[in-house]
Amino acid sequence: MSADLPLDWIFEKTPKGRDELATRAHGLLPGQRNLLIMADGHRPVAELLKAGTDPQRCMQALRGLIDEGYLILSAGGTAGATAGALPRATVGVAASPTATNPHALLIALVEEQFGAQAPRLVQKIEQHPDTPEGRAAAVQACVKFVRLFIDEKQASAFAQRAQELLNP
Repeated sequence: MSADLPLDWIFEKTPKGRDELATRAHGLLPGQRNLLIMADGHRPVAELLKAGTDPQRCMQALRGLIDEGYLILSAGGTAGATAGALPRATVGVAASPTATNPHALLIALVEEQFGAQAPRLVQKIEQHPDTPEGRAAAVQACVKFVRLFIDEKQASAFAQRAQELLNP
């Protein structure tokens, strides 16, 4: 199979991808790591390719992240893609509902926005039930943590983005 992916496909991180961002255990190269950070379940391949100076190398790096299990096709973020069209490494997990799961959306948001601090924020999200009240409490717990340990402006930006994400 060629290294080219449809430009309208949208990928999101797998648990292995989230673990890599938190721990750097697999030693990805900076370009690979940048693509992994950017793959948030909202950006299409075309936008991810703009991350580097050489779109062909970005495409190869993106394909590598998929083949090695760091990324999967987002369940709700494709225009006409099917699981059967995916490489073997992603078939079966592409149909997971994580793209529409509010907890997963919040986790993706904290990973995208806070990098190294994300694991602590993910714990706060996972401590709350996946109900509207639980999600609101999780967002408030994250905002409180960010305000105390990171930055007031980032706390406000996170609160706004989380609100937009949960209440479209």
